[in-house]
Amino acid sequence: MATRVFLGVGSNLNRENSLRFAVAKIGPLLQNFSKSSVWISHPVRAGEPDYYNMVLAGETQASITDLYACLQKVEQLAGTELMFNNGTNFGLKRRLDIDILTFGDEVLTEPCKVPRHDIQDYPFVLAPLCELDPELIHPLLKIKVKDIWEEMEPRIPEGHEVAKIDFDWSVEAPAWNNVKD
Repeated sequence: MATRVFLGVGSNLNRENSLRFAVAKIGPLLQNFSKSSVWISHPVRAGEPDYYNMVLAGETQASITDLYACLQKVEQLAGTELMFNNGTNFGLKRRLDIDILTFGDEVLTEPCKVPRHDIQDYPFVLAPLCELDPELIHPLLKIKVKDIWEEMEPRIPEGHEVAKIDFDWSVEAPAWNNVKD
């Protein structure tokens, strides 16, 4: 039996290519695959570049353990690069961050917390999740994500807003393969 999953994907390094890479690698893992718009948000840590965020959805026959391992592999393949922004060297950082937001209606702590513990806290997660499935019921809170978003959106503090951006999906994803043998 297939399980419906929602994945949060974000990057603030080589953002466009990182999201293209994620979609190219994750899309084939899921049936009935869909993706939200790309949303831009400011970083939590001052000085870092802005983030591009999106949510991917689909169905999987895989266990959560196997899906989690596949997503970690995608993050590894995307690799790392030096984050240098506005004269500050932040060091070597991952290009891509992928989180399992929900795995059906499961509530788990291993191999990761599901549902993702901060879905309801961040506009950059909630806005694209709501875009894909506003009727999705948060497995712990038992509230539709559209209701959480409608409550959150008018009270988002200045500097924490999110906005959809135009994104060119016609550009081919990079062929990163940064796993060290």
